[in-house]
Amino acid sequence: MNKTFLLSKMILTLSFSELFKDTRAKRNAFFVFLGFLPLIVIWLYILSSIISSSIYILAPSDNEPIILGILFVLTAIITVLFSIPSVISSYYFADDMENYLTMPFHPYQLVIGKSLAPLLITYMVNLAILAPTMIFYGMATGSGILYVCLSIFIFILFPIIPFIVAALIVMLGMRYVNIAKNKDRSKVYAGIFSLVFIIGFNIIIRLNTNSNQMSQEIGSWLNQQEQLVWQVTKLFPSAYVATNTLTSSTWWMMILFLILFIVLTALALYLFITIGQRMYFKGMLGINKGGKGKKKQHIEKRIGSNPTLVTLTKKELKTIVRTPNFFMNCIVQSLFLPVFFVAMIAFDDSIGSIASFIQSSNEVNVLLTTFSITVFMLGINLTATSSISRDGQWWFTNLYIPIEPKTVIYSKVITAWIIEGISIILLGGIFLYLGVPTIPLLMWGILVTMVSWISGTLGTIIDLHYPALNWTDEQEIFKMRYIPLLSFLIQIFVFGAAILAIWRLPYFTGVWQTFLAMSVVLVIAIYLGNHLLKKAIQKHYFHML
Repeated sequence: MNKTFLLSKMILTLSFSELFKDTRAKRNAFFVFLGFLPLIVIWLYILSSIISSSIYILAPSDNEPIILGILFVLTAIITVLFSIPSVISSYYFADDMENYLTMPFHPYQLVIGKSLAPLLITYMVNLAILAPTMIFYGMATGSGILYVCLSIFIFILFPIIPFIVAALIVMLGMRYVNIAKNKDRSKVYAGIFSLVFIIGFNIIIRLNTNSNQMSQEIGSWLNQQEQLVWQVTKLFPSAYVATNTLTSSTWWMMILFLILFIVLTALALYLFITIGQRMYFKGMLGINKGGKGKKKQHIEKRIGSNPTLVTLTKKELKTIVRTPNFFMNCIVQSLFLPVFFVAMIAFDDSIGSIASFIQSSNEVNVLLTTFSITVFMLGINLTATSSISRDGQWWFTNLYIPIEPKTVIYSKVITAWIIEGISIILLGGIFLYLGVPTIPLLMWGILVTMVSWISGTLGTIIDLHYPALNWTDEQEIFKMRYIPLLSFLIQIFVFGAAILAIWRLPYFTGVWQTFLAMSVVLVIAIYLGNHLLKKAIQKHYFHML
């Protein structure tokens, strides 16, 4: 047990040492929290409305506990789905796994140690769903101090069983299905699965935009399907026992259900340790970090002379595509907004009214609206703000190769410009489908192409000033850094001010006048951006390590 404790402490220290020791990391975490604060407030408002309205409907028939039961079930399912990608990454795909395998530890000790970081992520998910659910339910029903104490115990214990279920699914899958045969591809699949889940959840919320109406519908359905809901809850023993722990009519029944919940958690932990001891090392067999090598003749055919800038740009694109964390954060994440719009077109009945609104609006408003949406989309792209940091400690190789610094940096700007171009093309197709007139659509294409270059230049300038080169895992480039948020806020402020000025000033009444004015602003911004980028190259290129 002492070895297990020491191993767990060491893994946690290595996983979160930068966050607790580095002042910049703490500051980044604070800015990230501020960025998500409005979304947190909206989520708490929606959840509070659903719970209070449902309790109002269910109170006459004494069916309020159904609310906790169904939310415990949903929380358990969401916890399992969110835990699977992080468990796969931590157990099998972490770069430090080979170091731990050579140490004198049992498999179950490694499993416990490698579980703590993903388990903390699980608690963050439960903090967003389970904690406010129990708080709002207790406030709405007027529960006492015993409910508060038991809620704390339930919050601490409840995520453990769903996490163990996710871990067992992963270990059994690795043992028998061998999804680790190509771990890079598995990482991408896990990330895409999470993205699809998030989009699906957003679609469900978007299709029910009226929170009060949605709350009443949920409450009425729960009241009508009481027996069915309880039967479903019983299929998840931890959810059923947790619900009865908080809603039993007498205090001694609450205590008995709490003891039963502790026993269930202990049994789940025993099963987890037993299967981990037997299955973990077997699942590690056959893991490799790539596919088969290319044949010699295929490589020879692809050898040829290209301009240096083109070669470096191709190298950057290949690095992003072939590195799962880069691919997920730079390409897949940038496609979230266009894919979300496509999903809404497919599932939302209000698309016809949107098309009618576009047809009835003047061309100036259509141009400025589509331009604003695109600026927001380009602002959240992480390709430019990670352009320097992606090289990591290998950045020093750029200092010795006989290539001009300007060529190296502009290859990174062009890479970001190309990747953002994919999102622009998808968004342009959506606008065309919605009936945006041809002239404003062509003007939009020209303007956002310039905006994309400005966005790539700005992100690269900021990353030149504040690079993160001393990373051990690619994910560190994208976690707890305020650089993307800073770039996003600058773009929103600058372009937002320009859009607002053009919208309000009486001089720009026609679409051509608006287009020319915006073009002049963007050309000036491109010139200034390139000038600042060249100065940043001279000042920082040779002094980042």
